[in-house]
Amino acid sequence: MAEQEQATPPPPDVMQLWREWLTQSERQFNALFNQGMNTDAFARSFGGYIEMNAAFQRMIAEGMQRYLSFINMPSRQDVLAIAETLRSLEERLTRIEELLSAEAATPEVGAAPNGASFVGDGPFAQPRPYDEPPRTRRPEVMPLPTDDDIAEVPDIPRELRR
Repeated sequence: MAEQEQATPPPPDVMQLWREWLTQSERQFNALFNQGMNTDAFARSFGGYIEMNAAFQRMIAEGMQRYLSFINMPSRQDVLAIAETLRSLEERLTRIEELLSAEAATPEVGAAPNGASFVGDGPFAQPRPYDEPPRTRRPEVMPLPTDDDIAEVPDIPRELRR
């Protein structure tokens, strides 16, 4: 009986057979497609397909642009332009903030101790020739007109008087 078990061949490996078939099939398909793609007819047809696809995309983009402008909506290009403008504004604001913080951190050269103001900025600042006087005067309050004042004006009808 032990002799009988040794005489039977092992079963074939199905997965190995499948791998070999797949590898051979891929090689045959690659060879076939490489031969087909090396022809001028294929290059012309594929080039025509690419040109047709590009023309179709341009047509769709132009139609979408017209539609969006018809319904008063921004297009992708409009949104991108706004985003670019905002980005540049943010960069400018950042630079201004940095300049202001640097200016605030440095003490002013030639600043007057009594708080006098200067004309100009930087090392060429000049003190103002005079400081404006404080505004303490108030305008006179005029009294409201009385009925006697209105009665003196003959052009106002009696119904419109107070």
